[in-house]
Amino acid sequence: MYYNSRYNFCFETESCYLLYNAKSGATLKINGDDSALLSKYLIGSKKKVDPSLFEDELLRYFINNEFIVDSTIDELLEIRERYWKARGETPLVLTITTTMNCNLGCYYCYEERTEKKLEFKDTESIIRQLELIYDNNTKKSLHVDWYGGEPLLNIDFMEAASLRIQEFCSERGINYHSSIISNGTLWPNEIEPFLKRHKIRQVQISFDGMKENHNIRRRYRKEFNNGDNNSFDITFSLVEKLLDFVTVDIRFNIDWKNKNDVFDFLELIIEKGWFNKIYPGIFQPARLSSYSERSAFMSKKQLSIEEFDSIRNKISKRLKGVGKIEESEVPDSFPFPKTHVCAALATDSFVVGADKLMYRCGLQVGETNRAVGSLEKNTEHNFADNKFWNDFDPTSASSCSKCSFLPVCFGGCPKKHLEKDKSSLDEQSEYWKNNLGQKVTKYLGLKIISELPIAEKMQFRERYE
Repeated sequence: MYYNSRYNFCFETESCYLLYNAKSGATLKINGDDSALLSKYLIGSKKKVDPSLFEDELLRYFINNEFIVDSTIDELLEIRERYWKARGETPLVLTITTTMNCNLGCYYCYEERTEKKLEFKDTESIIRQLELIYDNNTKKSLHVDWYGGEPLLNIDFMEAASLRIQEFCSERGINYHSSIISNGTLWPNEIEPFLKRHKIRQVQISFDGMKENHNIRRRYRKEFNNGDNNSFDITFSLVEKLLDFVTVDIRFNIDWKNKNDVFDFLELIIEKGWFNKIYPGIFQPARLSSYSERSAFMSKKQLSIEEFDSIRNKISKRLKGVGKIEESEVPDSFPFPKTHVCAALATDSFVVGADKLMYRCGLQVGETNRAVGSLEKNTEHNFADNKFWNDFDPTSASSCSKCSFLPVCFGGCPKKHLEKDKSSLDEQSEYWKNNLGQKVTKYLGLKIISELPIAEKMQFRERYE
C-alpha cells in the first residue's frame, strides 16, 4: 500500500507544474492536460495512492524519489535519524572568546562589555577538554573560531593559544584550521603571515552603512578613541588586503535607518573589484534583530522579515553574474534537505567564554545562566541548560514534527526554542511560507505564477498525525 508523502509541494509556473519533495530534494516538471489533477493528487492530506494509475517508469520515479511512500515507511522517523546523524557528523567547532571587551560601541550589540579575558594558563584547560573529546570519538578535524568582543584586543592570548592548540592537533593527527569574526580595526600590519600562522581560512568583517552611517553606528568607545572616529576607512582598507589571501564574509548589518546605504555600498565594492579578487568576497546581508535576550529592545527597531527579504532579493538580482550573496541561516540556493546542523548542536562542539565558562551557542556568551560547563573545577553553576542542548530534537517538538518544512529547516535556531522566542520561530515559519516556492523554481530557471505564501494547511496537513 502506498501513500503520498507529507513533504510534497506543487508550484505552478509559466511553463509547467513543478513537484518538489522537501525530504528527498527531488523535483519533477509535469505538463499536459492532466498535470493539474496529478499534482493535486500527490499533495495535501494523506491519501492512498493507486499505483495502477501510473506508467511503470513514472511510478518508479515517484517511489525512488519519495513522492510516494510505502505504508511501512515512517517518514518522520527517517528525518529524525538524519537529524541525529547530522549532529554526530557535523565537524567539531571550538569557539574561543578571547575577551568580552571591544574598542567599538555598536548600539545594537547584545554582549556585555567587561574586562574579562582569557589568559594563556586557560589554554591547558581547553586542551584537557579537547583530550576528553578526541579520546572518545574518531573525528579528525578541528575548526577554531576566534570570537569576542573584539578578539584581537587580546591578541597575545590568541597568538599563544593558537600555537598550543595547533601543537595538540599535530600530535593527534587532527586537521586544524580556523576563522575569525572581527570589526577590522586592530589587525597587525603583516596580514599574510598572521593568517598563515593561525591557519585562518575565513574572516567575517561587518559594515553598518556607508562611511557616515558606519562611523556613527560603530563609534570608538571613549577609552579607545584616538580622536579620529573613522573605523570605516580602516576596515575598508583591511578587507581590500584580506581578499588577496583569504575568504571574507562581508557582512552588512541592515535596519530601518541604514537600509538605503546597502545599495550604495554594493556599487562601491563592485567598482573596487571585491568580487574579482584572488579570493572573491562573499556578500552577507544581515537583518539586525534581537539575537539575544539582552538585545530584546531590537524587536521594535528591526525590519520586518518581508522588508528584509525584499531588500535581499534586490541585492541578489544586482549580484547575479557578479558576485556571491549568502546568508548564514538560509543560504541563497536550492532548498536541499538538511544534512548538517549548527555548531551549537554538533556533538562535542563548545564555546569558551572570556569568563572561563563554557556555552553551546556563541550568542549566549556572558549569559552565565546559559552556561553548560566551566574551565575551572570549582564553580557554583548547575548548568541546567545542558539537558536542553543534549536532548533537543525538532522531530519530537509538538509543532515542528507536524510541519512539512521540517526536512529543510530542522526546526530553525535551537536557541530560539530554548528561550521560547515564539516571535522569532514564527518568523522562521513565515520565511519558508514566503520563499520555498521561489527558491525551488528560481533554481530550475522557472518563473512561479503565484507569489502568495504557502497556505498553513499545506504546512500543517490534516490526517498525517
